[in-house]
Amino acid sequence: MLLHTCCGPCFLGVWEDLQNKDLEITNYYFNPNIYPKKEYQRRLDNFMAATLGKSKAVVVPEYEPAQYSQAVQGQEDNFPERCKYCYRLRLSKTAKFAKENNYDAFSTTLLVSPYQNHEAIKKIGEDLAKEFGIKFYYEDWRPFFRAGQKTATETEIYRQKYCGCEYSRDFR
Repeated sequence: MLLHTCCGPCFLGVWEDLQNKDLEITNYYFNPNIYPKKEYQRRLDNFMAATLGKSKAVVVPEYEPAQYSQAVQGQEDNFPERCKYCYRLRLSKTAKFAKENNYDAFSTTLLVSPYQNHEAIKKIGEDLAKEFGIKFYYEDWRPFFRAGQKTATETEIYRQKYCGCEYSRDFR
């Protein structure tokens, strides 16, 4: 399964569940929404530390924040609708990569966070599964959120205070 991964702490929460399942996981770190680049790099470094020894492989596409800016153009001040455009961008790229590289399914660690729009993520994932002809692996991982945060703290994985986009920075 190709697992879109937003950050180390969320991965650790999802891992609480996935480690007990017979799935081979490749992490896909596509997060052009993260701003600024220094924050992106900090999250990437901590994501890599969190996944060490847990995933089959890690794929990190080039950081291209212009893709995010284009995806949310006109929605910058429209929270929470803006988030749906961001989810679609990241999951669309994940589904496309999964299909092109013969994965059986795709999913996202966004499904672990109680701070994200769970129903919107699920719907977008299901729509993209139909569009790309690949299974969307749905799981409500929110019960594992606190465990992931605890593991991140214990292992000194950076726990960020905002979703990542420049528009959410003021909500810290």
